[in-house]
Amino acid sequence: MLPVLLIVARSLQIGSSILFAGIFTFEVIALGPHGPQAVNDRNEFDRRLFRLALGALVVAQLSAFLWFCLVVLNMSGSGEGWRTVLFKTDFGRVWQLRLGLIVTAFALAGLGLTEKKWLSSVRVILFPLALGLLVSLAWISHAAAAGRQLLGLFGDTLHLCAAGAWMGGLLPLASFLTRAETSVSLGEMAPGVLRRFSTLSLGCVSVLVLSGLSNSWLLVGSIGALFTTPYGLLLLFKLIIFGVLFGFGARNRLIIKAARWPAARYSDLFSQLRRNVICEICLGLAVVAIVGWLGITPPARHTNATEKEAAGTFRQA
Repeated sequence: MLPVLLIVARSLQIGSSILFAGIFTFEVIALGPHGPQAVNDRNEFDRRLFRLALGALVVAQLSAFLWFCLVVLNMSGSGEGWRTVLFKTDFGRVWQLRLGLIVTAFALAGLGLTEKKWLSSVRVILFPLALGLLVSLAWISHAAAAGRQLLGLFGDTLHLCAAGAWMGGLLPLASFLTRAETSVSLGEMAPGVLRRFSTLSLGCVSVLVLSGLSNSWLLVGSIGALFTTPYGLLLLFKLIIFGVLFGFGARNRLIIKAARWPAARYSDLFSQLRRNVICEICLGLAVVAIVGWLGITPPARHTNATEKEAAGTFRQA
């Protein structure tokens, strides 16, 4: 039961962090600064995203608490060792940092939501803070614990940033497409928003592929281990889903490039894009669940090394 709960807690923590980072990446990069022609509708959409961000932070807070409790139980067998985990382990120190970032982000998001005059300023501040919250997950990953610690941390950091910018921005994009169907001002913004998000996604995919190859080399070690170890099989399944996810993203990019603006605004373009984005979101959730599972699975390189050591001991005996 404990491993299942750990997978759930990790998945919720990773997913909520990705969503939170994606919201403000979408806000700052895809939406861009406010335009005079879209003040009212844009402000209302910003407020909608801030409410979504607050929801993501609530999930992050609850799942962080659950994750910490499960780690304490796993390490000590009871709840009595929480002080040791909190103050004397890397996990505990990172957990304290993440808790502080979540509380700070919650206060800022609440300020932006209640005070309209602070909305634009707060979203710019929350952008790097959200990325920092997401990147801190790399400090408690398999890669951080591997022998090549610096390479692992760098690869995981890039991987998380790219995942947050692309996958985390899918739900805000779907919400934007829904609003753009009924708002003239947001519909006029749509060509620029879609092109910027499409270009951002293309760059993120490139980073995900490169950093994924680096991490795979670090944690798997060989192609054969992909098919002979639990970690490798999970990673292979993740790669298959990622390939399908990339296919939907490529299709959206082709649709955006072929669209004839502004006449396309009156067609079913937004509905078609939104359907594809919803499929991407579902696939992204599956990827996050697999990542949560991978986090409690011994890396293939470690498994193979243990097996070789055991074999060597047997031969010596």
